[in-house]
Amino acid sequence: MMAERFLRQLREEFDVPGGIAVWLIVTHLWVLATPLVMIWAVGAYADALPTALASPTLVMIASAVYIGSTAFEVAQNAADRWYLTESTRSGADLVFNAGLTLAFSLYTIGFVGLNWLGLATIVLAVVYPAFYIRTIEGHRSVSGVVTLLATVALFLMTRDPAAFLFIVLNACGAYLIMTLIRHGSQWLHGWAALMFGLGYLAWPLAIVNAARGTPTTWLQFGVITAAVIVGGAVLTPLMRRMPRTPRALSALASGVGD
Repeated sequence: MMAERFLRQLREEFDVPGGIAVWLIVTHLWVLATPLVMIWAVGAYADALPTALASPTLVMIASAVYIGSTAFEVAQNAADRWYLTESTRSGADLVFNAGLTLAFSLYTIGFVGLNWLGLATIVLAVVYPAFYIRTIEGHRSVSGVVTLLATVALFLMTRDPAAFLFIVLNACGAYLIMTLIRHGSQWLHGWAALMFGLGYLAWPLAIVNAARGTPTTWLQFGVITAAVIVGGAVLTPLMRRMPRTPRALSALASGVGD
């Protein structure tokens, strides 16, 4: 009886069908775990890099901040009962986005130190919350610039084009989110999370490649990027035809009445 009551309460925390709920939880746990790979890569390969990291410890701290910030995104999803619609503005969402912006600033400084790239990201990370609170749409641009600068910093340190796959796959994830918001299939939320996690893994890959002396070639980067673009173009009509996920609120409400 107690087990049934717990499962019923757990089910009421999701406004999506059971299969989608499991998919969303698994993929978000995946995103939460990927920074651990960066911590491992830095711990195992920092001493072998041809160009030393400015601060391996700061890179690990940035990874911890990334995990903590993503936890607030999970909290926001839980508050929304995992049914993603228009962008939600809330304290948890602010902490999530501001925390990620801070994490990328710390990454930049950890990669290349307090040069102009690092200083620029500090300024942008400091002003980001004001942009978010004032509902200035540019807050996404501020965060995007910090992310780009962090990626450039990693490339300058590793000289591995794989670092830029972070941008490519995160753009893919953002496109999936936009498609979800327009067409309503909640399965895409999980696929977006999967892409965000895969994109993040490009960073530790660049570090490992640089340490081993086997960097990704620009040709390989181009082939992967082209495959992502072509795959997105081919799958877009299919994603747009996916049925809108019905909300479970009405079903739960009727269940209460029963």
